[in-house]
Amino acid sequence: MPAGNIRELERVDDEFIPADALPLCSKCLKPCNPLQNYCDNCDSNDVINPLASYIPLVRIRFRCGFCGDMWRKVLYDKEGSIIIWSLCLFMTIAFAPILIIVGLPLFLIEKIENPELQRTVETVFYILLVLLLILYFMLGYLLF
Repeated sequence: MPAGNIRELERVDDEFIPADALPLCSKCLKPCNPLQNYCDNCDSNDVINPLASYIPLVRIRFRCGFCGDMWRKVLYDKEGSIIIWSLCLFMTIAFAPILIIVGLPLFLIEKIENPELQRTVETVFYILLVLLLILYFMLGYLLF
């Protein structure tokens, strides 16, 4: 930050951004609604709304999207090195239980079209997940 009076600093000129500008998906370049978190055209894991990666339940897709990218690299990338391929395969296998236990139910819950039913099922899922974690830690504590 430059030294001196902060009021003397030059103001940022945002006049070049039109009022009707829409954010673009970084994967398919489709214009999206500014309030939309992810692209509905290509199912990219890159966020459109920059705040989506900070919203607790919305950021799961942003944080876990690398697993799908690694799996695609294992299956379809023929030009990659054997070291990268084996690392991606190892990471995919290591994260598979987490994706099955957490990711698959959330993916299926997202497909429910009734918002009331979706929220109810999602709440029940989170309660069951917390109970499963409590049971897991209690059994680990009792056994060791």
